[in-house]
Amino acid sequence: MAPKRVLAIDDEPDVLIIIRTALEGMNVDVDTAKNGPDALALANENTYDLIILDVMMPGMDGFEVLRRLKDNEKTFEAPVVMLTGLAEKAMIKLALDEGVSHYLVKPFDFQEFLQVINEAMGADPMGD
Repeated sequence: MAPKRVLAIDDEPDVLIIIRTALEGMNVDVDTAKNGPDALALANENTYDLIILDVMMPGMDGFEVLRRLKDNEKTFEAPVVMLTGLAEKAMIKLALDEGVSHYLVKPFDFQEFLQVINEAMGADPMGD
C-alpha cells in the first residue's frame, strides 16, 4: 500500500519542519508550501489524503486557500486540518462551516496533533 500523502501549508518554516518530521515518522509523504499560490499549484499537480492549512499567511490567507481547494474538483474531497494561532470561537466556527474537518490552535500539543492527523486521514492510531 502506498504511503498517505499530505500537503502542509504554513508561512513559518519551523512549523513545516515539525509537521514534516512528525508525519514522515508515520510513513507519510509530505509536500510543503509557504504560501497560498504555491499550495494551490501543488494541489493541482498532486493528489493528497490530507491538507494542513495555516490561516494567517501573507498575500492569500488560509480561508481564501480553503475556498479555492473546496472549489477544485481535484481537491474538494481532501480533509483539511486548520492549524493556526487564532483561537477565537467565531474563527473556529467559520472554519468548520467552510468545510474544515479539524481545527488546531498553535502552539499545539504534539500528541493531540498526531491524533487529529490520524483521525482526519481515517487511520486507526492503534494500527488495528
